[in-house]
Amino acid sequence: MASIQKRGPRKDGTYSYQVQWRDRDTKQPERWTFDDESEAESWKRLLNANGQSLRQAEKVADDGKRTGPTVAELMAIHISELTDVGPYQSGRYEADIRNHFSEQLGSRKVVAVEYEDIVTWIKYMQGKGLSAKSIANQHGLLSATMTTAVRKRLRPDNPCKGVKLPKSTATEEVMRFITQDEWRRIIGNMDPHFVPFFQLLIGTGLRFGEATALKASDFDLDAATPTVRVIRAWKYDKKGGYYIGPPKTKKSKRTVSLAPSTVAAIREKVEGAGKGYVFTLKRGGVMRSNSTFNRAWRPALLAAGYKPWMSVKDPGNMPRIHDTRHSHASWMLQAGMEIFALSRRLGHESITTTSDRYSHLMPQAHFTGAAVAERALESLDAMDAAGELAS
Repeated sequence: MASIQKRGPRKDGTYSYQVQWRDRDTKQPERWTFDDESEAESWKRLLNANGQSLRQAEKVADDGKRTGPTVAELMAIHISELTDVGPYQSGRYEADIRNHFSEQLGSRKVVAVEYEDIVTWIKYMQGKGLSAKSIANQHGLLSATMTTAVRKRLRPDNPCKGVKLPKSTATEEVMRFITQDEWRRIIGNMDPHFVPFFQLLIGTGLRFGEATALKASDFDLDAATPTVRVIRAWKYDKKGGYYIGPPKTKKSKRTVSLAPSTVAAIREKVEGAGKGYVFTLKRGGVMRSNSTFNRAWRPALLAAGYKPWMSVKDPGNMPRIHDTRHSHASWMLQAGMEIFALSRRLGHESITTTSDRYSHLMPQAHFTGAAVAERALESLDAMDAAGELAS
């Protein structure tokens, strides 16, 4: 942090004020001396607000001559005008502004930000150790804010466009697929009260927040094809509390068909739910992820012989509750479901999400693709042979 050292007195009885800091960019100690204490205080605050970067502080000082909102101010306005996010997501965006823009870009005037400033900010984020995915997410928020700036005629262009983002070294999301034999062992060791709930998860691929928000009126168990409608889900608010809202995305609001075995497993719970939630804790409380994990999931897995998660170096082999969703997807693909139908069943906003996560589980699709390619090449070879004969 920048500090001020009072030096003197001089021969005329006056004092000087030396601002001292280690510059973030040069990694060297720096000292600036001022005759006016208030000016020294201003630069101290400016340096501390910009991560002890003189280059950044000078840009902000120059921005002071310009009009219009700062980046942080416009980001807050942009978030307040979003109509498709809930309180929890809004709170996360506000935290992102504090955590990722307060020391870099946040205090800059929107009109003054250039392409080079975005590149500097990305390098700053890399220096903090953020992953390529996290940087891309924050860049998306910043770019959307700059699009708002263009729409509000605060600047003519979006400086985020064309900036090359770091490439991710991650290969895939960490997923644990549960085999059907494993599932029988898990359910066989589970408290009977919770078995219907988990049979619904594995039988439908519903998200935890969707399944725990279901009511009896959402089910049609006696139709020719029994179904459950997903029209609401539990969400977090800004203060870490819970509220009922719409599912995760527009396509998450969906109707999911139920297998006869799933109907048999949940019927008693559905018919006895009345107007409340179908699945609850033993004493009737709403099922939350932590309490459900500790009271139902973890005990069943330990009894089934799984090694618990102990540390990053010793993750054990215990699947998460969310892995029931991945396992459902795996089972559906193995049984022959098309990737498009699976995407709709899971409520993914884009089929790309489904394909990226589960396409490696489709060996038959790869085999079919190879066979089609072979037929195409055979046709090409036949055409080449015909051409040679004609010549």
